[in-house]
Amino acid sequence: MARRNVTSDLPRPTLHPDSASATLEKVMAPTTRSSLRRRLTSTKLAFVAGLALLLSACAEDKPLNTFEPRGPQARFIDSLMWPWIWGIMGVIFVLVTFGTIAIAVKGRVKPEDYDEDDLPKQTHGNFKLEIFWTAAPAVLLAAIGIVTINGVFELEKTNDDPAAGECRANADGSRSGELDVMVIGQQWWWEYRYDIDCDGFFEDVDGDGEIYGPNGAGGDVDDIEWDINVALDDDDLVVANQMVIPAGEQIDLELTSRDVIHSFWIPRLNGKRDTVPGRLHTWSLEADEPGEYTGWCTEFCGLSHARMRMSAVALSGEDFDAWLDNQLQLADVPTEADEDVWAGYQLFQANCMSCHVVNDGNLSYGPPVEEGVTPPDLEPGTVKDFESALTAGAAPNLTHFATRTVFAGAIYSHYAGLDADDDDVDPGEFLELSVDDGNDDGDYRLNEAILKRWIANAPDQKAMAPEDLRGMPSFPALSEEDLDHLVAYLATLD
Repeated sequence: MARRNVTSDLPRPTLHPDSASATLEKVMAPTTRSSLRRRLTSTKLAFVAGLALLLSACAEDKPLNTFEPRGPQARFIDSLMWPWIWGIMGVIFVLVTFGTIAIAVKGRVKPEDYDEDDLPKQTHGNFKLEIFWTAAPAVLLAAIGIVTINGVFELEKTNDDPAAGECRANADGSRSGELDVMVIGQQWWWEYRYDIDCDGFFEDVDGDGEIYGPNGAGGDVDDIEWDINVALDDDDLVVANQMVIPAGEQIDLELTSRDVIHSFWIPRLNGKRDTVPGRLHTWSLEADEPGEYTGWCTEFCGLSHARMRMSAVALSGEDFDAWLDNQLQLADVPTEADEDVWAGYQLFQANCMSCHVVNDGNLSYGPPVEEGVTPPDLEPGTVKDFESALTAGAAPNLTHFATRTVFAGAIYSHYAGLDADDDDVDPGEFLELSVDDGNDDGDYRLNEAILKRWIANAPDQKAMAPEDLRGMPSFPALSEEDLDHLVAYLATLD
């Protein structure tokens, strides 16, 4: 039986010439070109978006722009960045980036010329080259380190301790000398205490006849070992949310905290400095000209860290002394003749005085000092006017509430129509405004709606934890009429 050739019975494939065949390259070519166009378009859009984002960061006249210094300390920091920091970093960036590109271009080969055994020239063991690229960064870092360390000491300089009769509030009524301010961070607002009589920020709580002095110099350091709400000097001027300073004068600061770590930063006047519970950090700032300078807490401190702002208003020397004279006065006590204000005063006593302070010579504030923990110079039952029913032990002092332009941790403006960045507005006007004063032309008016919303339900306006005694609680029982009365009373605190 003959063998059958099976293979010869199968149909042979038809072979087409290359010109008529549908090769993979021809089939994929349109898709590849389309994908390439899409990738190029996406790249362009990404480049344009990145460029727009970069340009948006270059806006001028922004309050938190550290590249627009308005005081000697901020200018000194700026002079360190240019040319030392940014200049050297720029040179290194150019050398590394374009050097890498140059090496890549020089060393590239065509695919058909690639040889995996063809390695670049090796530099290992080149003693001179290795010494150079080790020594060069060391020299650069040493140069940056020298100017930076010098800058640290320069920024730590403070005023000399004032002599008798050279204070902002002398016994004879004169105003002279440097100003020391204590900055106290708490959740989530700032308190400013002015050492106006040059006796330091602390009382003689241990009864040894010595007081911890200004700038931490001299005196009895044991005074600061007491709880801060006991040791602080009652005679100091206390304000909240807005620090007022004289322009053209260096202001020495003592920074601390009542609860957690915060960070004090007004970029146009100086750099950052932490405020730490139980510790005092010195810092200083100076504004060249009158104006308002804003800042932000830059150390995460809890729920409302992002809404813990700061405001510093610099006034001329004359305006500052006038502001100081007014701040040292007691608040007016309303009479029953003005029914709305009197009703607000009564509501304040019932709802607010357990935390807030209004120094009017009439109301008492805060829990009494307890038996067994009383400092030697205090009698049991003494009421400290800065203690309150809060974890931090203090709430904003409202004695001259209506002379400020911000409240609620400096996130809201007191007055509508007031633009702190407007160069045509005299900063002295900021502190003269009230419902009845400075409002004749209608340019400014009290932000009553915002203020009422804040009083009625503060946690809804700013994240807080009142159930843990951190922040202001809501007052759902207050009617719209009650809120009107409270605002009417607060408007008289000028």
